[in-house]
Amino acid sequence: MASLLAHIKIQPGKEQKWEAIMHDMVSQTFASEEGVVRYEYWKGQEPNAYYCLLSFKDKWAFYHHQMSDHHEGHDFADVLAGIELEYIDPVEGAGGGLPPTRDPPLPGDASAAQKTAQERFPLSVPAWWEGRK
Repeated sequence: MASLLAHIKIQPGKEQKWEAIMHDMVSQTFASEEGVVRYEYWKGQEPNAYYCLLSFKDKWAFYHHQMSDHHEGHDFADVLAGIELEYIDPVEGAGGGLPPTRDPPLPGDASAAQKTAQERFPLSVPAWWEGRK
């Protein structure tokens, strides 16, 4: 499993365009990706602040999502002011039933897209998570 919380800032005046892109992204993701578990966007209290909770069956499904045509086909540069992807791990018994976030190594036969995604979105499991349930 790979779960993330995206902290997103949108350029002022681009909220409507951003929300239209997110509507399309969620629709296309659930229609075409088997490995997505959760994919939700939320408005924050601060102006132009949004969050996304993403969870995939494994990091390969997340990488597939990031490199998909529907993800790559939007002009994010026109609306984004900043984004930080934070890998998260559910607390056992309090994480909505999601399994732990894991970081398996790239397989020897990894595709070029998987290698690119690994470089762009490396998953790092903090040592303090290990052994905590």
